[in-house]
Amino acid sequence: MRQSEPRDNVLRLMAKDKLCIFDLDGTLYRTETSFLPTMRRVYEEFSIEYVGDEAVLSLVGETYSTFLAWLIEQGFPTDPGTLAERITEIEITSIETQGELYPEVDETLDALRKWGCSIALCTNGDTRYATYVLGTRGILSHFDVLKTNDDDKQVKSEMVRSLIAELRPKRTFILGDRYHDIEAGIANNCVTVGAAYGFGKPEELEPATHVIDQFSDLLEIVKSTP
Repeated sequence: MRQSEPRDNVLRLMAKDKLCIFDLDGTLYRTETSFLPTMRRVYEEFSIEYVGDEAVLSLVGETYSTFLAWLIEQGFPTDPGTLAERITEIEITSIETQGELYPEVDETLDALRKWGCSIALCTNGDTRYATYVLGTRGILSHFDVLKTNDDDKQVKSEMVRSLIAELRPKRTFILGDRYHDIEAGIANNCVTVGAAYGFGKPEELEPATHVIDQFSDLLEIVKSTP
């Protein structure tokens, strides 16, 4: 599946009633299961004192350039490209061997598809990362469109707007764990759902229409919303 390409051309010609847009890290994917082992090893390889799991996870959901700049401030090499490639090399193995989805993600996405919902991903991660996570965890086939941030210059509100224009639903839901997911949904008149189980602080989710404690709670919201 290419970025922003529906699974077939029929989706370009018809609007489904409901579109569900998902963030990836902290929403579908338990990022800490692979990212923390990755970053512990990266700090060790570069002989830099580890800042701790909480500090690393606080950057999950931000753009990758923001994360790399944060690392460079701690004394990592000033060549972001080389640093990013090494992180990716380690992370690929971690995702494959240790990565986990949140409970009932596969089953919930399957139920949404059976109800006739369109399903899209909107992430600040790049295509390589997103497709690898979704593919290795066996849920890539659930998605009609992947909207990723390959050039690290995309704004989530614009990415969501593009998805809505492409799939033309009557009602759009967006589920995410960070403030920019909720802000993007509000800017595009979506039903916003905050993932309280993710990495965002409670105050980031306060403006959301709904806040859920487990992924499968989304089903009742989608079912009961006209």
